[in-house]
Amino acid sequence: MDIRDLPASQGLVWFRQAIDLGAKNPRAVFGASVLAIAALYAAALALALIMAALVVGGKAEGKTPDLGLMMAVALPLTLAVMLLVPVLLGGLMHVIRETEAGRPVRARDVFAPLRSAHGRKLAWLGLVQVVLAVLGGALMVAVAGSDYWSDYLQAMHVAMQGGTPTIPQPQNSGLLFVVQLVFNYFSYGMMLFAIPLMLFSGDSLTGALRDSLRASVRNVGANLLAGLLFIGALVVAAIVVALVATLLALIGGAIHPLLGTVLMLFTMFGFAAVVLVLVVGAAYLAWRDTFGIAPSPPQVHGFEA
Repeated sequence: MDIRDLPASQGLVWFRQAIDLGAKNPRAVFGASVLAIAALYAAALALALIMAALVVGGKAEGKTPDLGLMMAVALPLTLAVMLLVPVLLGGLMHVIRETEAGRPVRARDVFAPLRSAHGRKLAWLGLVQVVLAVLGGALMVAVAGSDYWSDYLQAMHVAMQGGTPTIPQPQNSGLLFVVQLVFNYFSYGMMLFAIPLMLFSGDSLTGALRDSLRASVRNVGANLLAGLLFIGALVVAAIVVALVATLLALIGGAIHPLLGTVLMLFTMFGFAAVVLVLVVGAAYLAWRDTFGIAPSPPQVHGFEA
């Protein structure tokens, strides 16, 4: 598949365009984002409840929790959640694409990939994400040293127990930062490009990963600029939203403690939905421009003279 050479300034164009993606049909776009997040939270909550039930059941019988059984249950359920993530991201891209083309679309169409062969194949990207996570962890251990990670886990355990942890310092901290930056750039770039390549362009898994990697290398300037702009905007927006959520929690808490908690949670949930639309929308725009895909023409109803 042909890959276009884009100037670094294209990252700014994607940033601006992503902000306006939900303007045509905000109910569908942001509703789809809310449904995607809710589905993932529901799956994670189901996992947590099952694990809690195993722990409580073991204590009720006077036994310590069977770690082998817990791992046997947790691993496939966690894998199922990870397989669901790229499918839902693809569904949100589908809603954004249909909205941009002016075609009728609804929030529940975020689940449309589950009804198509191309959409269901997106689940394989969840396995790719698992492999990348393992490779990334091994790479970090090789750079930072195995003692750093064991000491770090020990520090987290002390913190969870209410103690004062001693944060260890990794070896080669400068190199570790560079390795993490490069690895995260290519891993996230491959995943975000591969979703539309498989869903809309009909690429196979291997073809989509190959083309995603080529696109990440070819237009590193535009991709990095877009990423930096989104990270900077996210940090600023997160601070503002945290202040607003705290204020709403105080105001609602003055009426009833539960009301304050609900207002704060709804604010943070809405913020997460907006962020998801921006990130997924920017990835869709980057795929469209990088691979020279023309915007889908709007569906015409009626007769032409």
